[in-house]
Amino acid sequence: MSRQDKDQLLLFFYIVFSFMFYGIGMNYGNAHPYCQVSHMTRESASPESAASAPEATTETTEAARPIIVVLDAGHGGNDTGAFYKSEEGKIHEKTVNFKLTKYLKIALEEYDNITVVLTRDSDKYLSLQERVDIALENNADLFVSLHNNTLVGAGGYATGSSIAVAIGNYNEKIAQEGQRLGANIAYELGKLGLKQNGLLMRSSRSYTYPNGRASDYYATIRGGMLHDFPSVIIEHAFIDNKDDFYDYLCSEKQLKEMAAADARGIARYLQVPRKDDSKVLEPLDDYKIKVCHIKKNGSAKKTYRIYYTDRFTDYEE
Repeated sequence: MSRQDKDQLLLFFYIVFSFMFYGIGMNYGNAHPYCQVSHMTRESASPESAASAPEATTETTEAARPIIVVLDAGHGGNDTGAFYKSEEGKIHEKTVNFKLTKYLKIALEEYDNITVVLTRDSDKYLSLQERVDIALENNADLFVSLHNNTLVGAGGYATGSSIAVAIGNYNEKIAQEGQRLGANIAYELGKLGLKQNGLLMRSSRSYTYPNGRASDYYATIRGGMLHDFPSVIIEHAFIDNKDDFYDYLCSEKQLKEMAAADARGIARYLQVPRKDDSKVLEPLDDYKIKVCHIKKNGSAKKTYRIYYTDRFTDYEE
């Protein structure tokens, strides 16, 4: 074989082997695309490029999601609620509730990261289900319904405030959050001088939860338990009790003070700072409150609870 023939044969084998290795490399790359990506990444992460790259951070530039507090002015429209009969005429609960709600909205907006939604912004009727629906539509984190009490069917009380909260027969964690919220509000209302009747739990005679246990009597509280948001009803004072009315409900100044107390209770529970000075109220610690549970057979069981910073303890006296 001549030297020219050998050179041509070598060239032939070189071309054949080149195509074989090229094909193997292509198949390997297609079968393992992440190997190619990793290789590129390693190459780009050279010491020089690493030194010039900004440091990684876990901080996010997106603002924290605001806490949605739905405020519900009890009654409205042709549903006037209770009333006080003064010399000037009847002062209806729906009117007092609405004023309290407006003042509470203003007071809550003095705290950081809270967005307030009202179930009604005028004197109109809303069903209880409509009120729950508004909370759902706005992704409520808390639902607070504002009311005033009446001597009719008041459960043995004739004066002072109470907070209706969930029993805990269903969605116990959310129920406990509502109870904590109620305790914080009760604490602040007590500082105004209002007699404290504590937390009120009431079982329904007609409804049960999906787990078969007695549901909460109050529809807005029941709605919160079914849809995962703490829900409370504040019975601020007895509107048809002369002393309660004139001491706490008859002037705009008194209603503003009441609403500010509600706001402090909510803010203390949420542990949110004020906008003006960034101060956060200390969480409740060693706070004793009465708990009254009206069962579906009408009997009432009264106990006491002490709220500590990170827990609570129930006991009977």
